[in-house]
Amino acid sequence: MPQQDEFAGIINRQAGILYEQLKYLPVDELGLPQYCLNYFKSSHYSRLFFSLETSASLLYHSIKLKNKPVPDITIMDYGAGVGTLYMLAKKIGCKKVIYNDFLQDWQISAGKIATALQIQIDEYILGDIDDTVDAIQKKNIACDIIVSRNVIEHIYRLDEFYETLHIAQPNALIYSSTTANYYNPGTHIQHVRWHKKWEKVYRRQRMELIKKQITGINTSDLMLLAAATRGLSGNDLFEAIDTFKKTKLLPDPNGHYTNTCTPDNGIWVEHLLTFQQYRKLIDDQKYSITFLPGFWDTHYRKRWMNNFSKLLNTSINKLSGKARFIVAPFIYVIAEPKNRKP
Repeated sequence: MPQQDEFAGIINRQAGILYEQLKYLPVDELGLPQYCLNYFKSSHYSRLFFSLETSASLLYHSIKLKNKPVPDITIMDYGAGVGTLYMLAKKIGCKKVIYNDFLQDWQISAGKIATALQIQIDEYILGDIDDTVDAIQKKNIACDIIVSRNVIEHIYRLDEFYETLHIAQPNALIYSSTTANYYNPGTHIQHVRWHKKWEKVYRRQRMELIKKQITGINTSDLMLLAAATRGLSGNDLFEAIDTFKKTKLLPDPNGHYTNTCTPDNGIWVEHLLTFQQYRKLIDDQKYSITFLPGFWDTHYRKRWMNNFSKLLNTSINKLSGKARFIVAPFIYVIAEPKNRKP
């Protein structure tokens, strides 16, 4: 952390310790599922400093905003995968740390890594947002902070996600980061390319579902309906198919920009959203919504990349307004409840 206060010092010391622990952890010997091991190596282990730096930043800024002593903080790392934040949260002394992920293999892998480092996480919860809030309510857990890194861009119904948390965890500060930065031109172009690449796959999957639901559909209608249902999943997709079957009316995929998602479980391929769309989905009547720019990694192997990243970070700090987000590689989406319950 670049900040110089006491709390930043605590985070920096514990992040340094965790860095050394993970650096020398024989992760290949822990028995992780192969794809979890590969992801950990490619997304965290190979860029370990940046992984811990982003985790430290999320923890520092969310806890400072919550304005509550660290030993009193209950924090949930939502969609934690095999990242580093949940472990760092425990090492800095948070009262209770809850790990969550949708997939059991990620949960098992995260548990094995934490156990190997002798870090005792308080709760491991498996499931989507409904399963998660049910589980923590049964345990009478009230979260102070719900934090996530590169998760919200994949959530199919973001409005329902925030509404569920508003009802079940009304006092929770929801502090998220996402690399799906609509305003950075390079990031924007990259994400649109990903959308187009994966839409070819998902369109074929939707065609198979359409053929099962509309027996004997002609090729022309099949192609039209498959294209028009981009961005729909689950019941939304089946309802659109049924509507077309009865009325020949097509949904409008342009409302989703270029975004696309899996037809079965609705996981978005890096959902690009404007600030205006975030405000509508999160509901700015219930949350005070703030956006902040992220920062570039300055610990690449090549010196010129680090120097360029430092220059970009300096620019972000000097710029104001939307200009900061044009330069930033990722953004923070911060939702602070307006009417906190006692």
